[in-house]
Amino acid sequence: MPAETITVDQKIINAQILDVFNQAFISTTVWILADRVYALGEQPNLVAQQTFDANGKTIVPGFIDAHMHIESSLLNPVEFGKLAIKRGITTVFADPHEIANVQGTDGLDYFLAEGLKSPIDIQFMLPSSVPAVNFENAGAKLTAADLKPYYQQPNVGGLAEVMDFPALANADADMLTKIADAQAAGKQIDGHTAGLQGAQLNIYRKYGIATDHEARTANEALERVAAGFYVYLREGTVERDLEKLLPAVTANNYHRFAFCTDDKTVVDMVTEGGVDYNIQKAIALGMYPAMAYTLASFNGAQSHAINDLGAIAPGFKADLVVLEDVESVAINRVMKAGVWQNESNSQATHWPYTSMNYTIGDLTLPIATGRARVIGIIPDHIDTEHLILDVPTENGNFIADFDQDLAKIVVIERHNNLPNTGVGIVKGFQFKAGQHGAIASSVAHDSHNLIAAGTDDHLITKAIDAIGTIGGGFAVVNAAGEVTCLPLPIGGLVSSDSYQNVWQQYHGILGAFNQISTAEFDPFITLSFLALPVIPALKITDQGLFDFDTFSFVSCEV
Repeated sequence: MPAETITVDQKIINAQILDVFNQAFISTTVWILADRVYALGEQPNLVAQQTFDANGKTIVPGFIDAHMHIESSLLNPVEFGKLAIKRGITTVFADPHEIANVQGTDGLDYFLAEGLKSPIDIQFMLPSSVPAVNFENAGAKLTAADLKPYYQQPNVGGLAEVMDFPALANADADMLTKIADAQAAGKQIDGHTAGLQGAQLNIYRKYGIATDHEARTANEALERVAAGFYVYLREGTVERDLEKLLPAVTANNYHRFAFCTDDKTVVDMVTEGGVDYNIQKAIALGMYPAMAYTLASFNGAQSHAINDLGAIAPGFKADLVVLEDVESVAINRVMKAGVWQNESNSQATHWPYTSMNYTIGDLTLPIATGRARVIGIIPDHIDTEHLILDVPTENGNFIADFDQDLAKIVVIERHNNLPNTGVGIVKGFQFKAGQHGAIASSVAHDSHNLIAAGTDDHLITKAIDAIGTIGGGFAVVNAAGEVTCLPLPIGGLVSSDSYQNVWQQYHGILGAFNQISTAEFDPFITLSFLALPVIPALKITDQGLFDFDTFSFVSCEV
């Protein structure tokens, strides 16, 4: 008796598809029904309503960014999705702890709703540490009770990076409840093991934390794999770790690695790409293409315990990328959930909240001894050096030094108009000799207070007030007092504008910075991480200078 004829939506013929299970590219036909791959190969009983001829092109699963923060792109979730889909990225696991630190559950609700309008699948990981630690003033605090109801929402994937290691080590009741609630909901828990090793990693794993993106060396990556973690090879705007980590990946352990960007600006997303750039770079550094594309798809899904995503096989979600060229990751077209993608018409929703409530305190920095602790920027890294240097003073107060590349750095609380101003010294912004200037930002991980650096107090103040005027964003002020801004009105973190316009505006403000500095790194994302106390080694918050190694505040003066 002949088999019953079944009609499916479409078939793809003359394709070379990636078989992630056997690590091979194979010639076959792909049959698709609704949002799923229905069958592979010749199927006499199947009839397709539409046919796409791949003409020998290679088709791989849609790319997955296993850990990232949409806010770092400076785009709202809708516009981020429009850009990401063009790069073959069909799923991201996003930690919205930036917007949550500013606006709490209101910010979380806004991002979750906007995410549903995005052309890609945004799985939000609930922020585990808002605030990250109690050494800075955030705009909100999220408890286990605040987070628990969100696990019922379809676009919530789990609990985001657990950054507050002391809370784990001390068995903090609220943190343990957050972990238990995620596990009870059958959700994954992400880690953040910066600077941890040995027994500290054991503490993380015993609580069921499954992933980590903070390995900086191949040995650290292998130590985490041995401890049972999935390790994400990170390549972001500042955190460029992929090349150093790649030697850790072998044919025996590649299934425990995936790709992430963590933090990548719209400029780098447009010019380089997101996870597609991770793939391209890994292949260029010698990784077998099938393995690279598997890390970018199937492994990312597996690391989040999702078993129907990241492969071209029956029952898997039909997220596909048609490639013009495998090694360069040149993309021909993208399918999301069984639909070939065109430009989305979705628009961002109006942000109804005010995010700038601040008072600028005293910016003078007494250094009577002439010797001080200095935050040392490490280009392309978010960790810093803890330097102790002889610094110039005038009337007992620190003044900028172009020869030593020393500038002032300040952090001002901006959520509740508290009288908090942290003042310190930073080395590495490379302000041009004799060219006084300042930069400021309302993006300052993770509590997102106002942060500024410059060579003159008046220009620093002007840069901060420019951000207050535009409701949040970036500002550059030159020696003449001329101001260039990039508005980020949604929480002082992201734009409501199109990704094309934000990209152009970002280029404009980077150009303004290049007029006052010779630095070749992105100054704003670098500046933003100088306020993050959960990353080594010396940072600054609105409460003062913070030493990661002792996990305590220290004086600037030595």
